[in-house]
Amino acid sequence: MIGTDRTWLPDKPFCQPRKSLQSRNHPGYAFDMAGTSTTCGWCGRLANMALHGDFTVTVSAALKSGGAVRKTEHEARRCDHCGGLSILRRSGNARDVNSSLYYVESEAWFPQHVEGRDFGDVPEPIASVASEACRCASIGAYRGAVALARAVVEATAKAKGITVNGIASKINELHARGLIREHVKDAAHEVRFGGNEIAHGDLAQESLDKDEAEEILLLMSEILQEVFQSPARVQRQRQKRLDRKAAKAAEVPSPTKPGVSSKSED
Repeated sequence: MIGTDRTWLPDKPFCQPRKSLQSRNHPGYAFDMAGTSTTCGWCGRLANMALHGDFTVTVSAALKSGGAVRKTEHEARRCDHCGGLSILRRSGNARDVNSSLYYVESEAWFPQHVEGRDFGDVPEPIASVASEACRCASIGAYRGAVALARAVVEATAKAKGITVNGIASKINELHARGLIREHVKDAAHEVRFGGNEIAHGDLAQESLDKDEAEEILLLMSEILQEVFQSPARVQRQRQKRLDRKAAKAAEVPSPTKPGVSSKSED
C-alpha cells in the first residue's frame, strides 16, 4: 500500500514479467534488456550478462508528482563466460508500480569487479598497498584510494632508509639523494596534498571524483617506477649484457703452445 510518506513498500519484494519497453526513443531507455555487457564480478572478464529467468524483482517504489513512480528493481544476470550469477540493480521511473522502467537513472552490479594492479620489482609490502589503492578506486572508494597512495609514497622513502620526520621532508630527501627527479618530486608532493585533504580536510566539503583519484594513482605509479621499477629493469639489462660477454669469452679457444700442433676433427 501507499503510506503518508508516499512510499510504496510491499510486504515482500514481488516479481513481474520482464516486458519490452515501449519508449525506445526515450534517453533513459536500456536498449538490450535480454543481455548487457559489464566486467563480471566473478571471473573479471568483460562479458555479456544474459537475463536469467523471465522476472525482475521490485524492491521499492515511490509515487512522484504527476502520477509517475520511481522504482528500484533487481534482475538476475548470468555471465556468458563463467556462468556466475550477478544482480543488476536499476533505479528509475516507471508509469506505475506494475510497469517496467522507461527511464533508468542509475544501475549497479553485485558483486562488483575489484581490479588491482601488479607492481613488479616493488617491495611486496609497498606493492600490496599500491594494489589495494587501485582496488579501492575500481569500486568507487576514491578517498580510500588516495589515502593509501599517500601511504605508499611515505613507505617508499622509508624503504630507502629515509627516516626524517614528515612526509614532505621524506619526499625532498628522496630528491636530494638523487632517487627521484624534480618532476617526480613534484608528483610525490601532489599525492601528499591529495592524501592530506582526505586525512585532515572537512569530509563534508572535500569532493574527489573518479578522474582526480585516478590521476593521483598515476602519479603514485610514476614514483614507484622511478624508485624501484626503472632501476630494476636497467640492472636486468646490464646483467644480460654481462652474461653474454662472459659467454662469448668462454667460447674463445685458448692459444696453441709453440711446437704443438692441434688436430682438426673431420
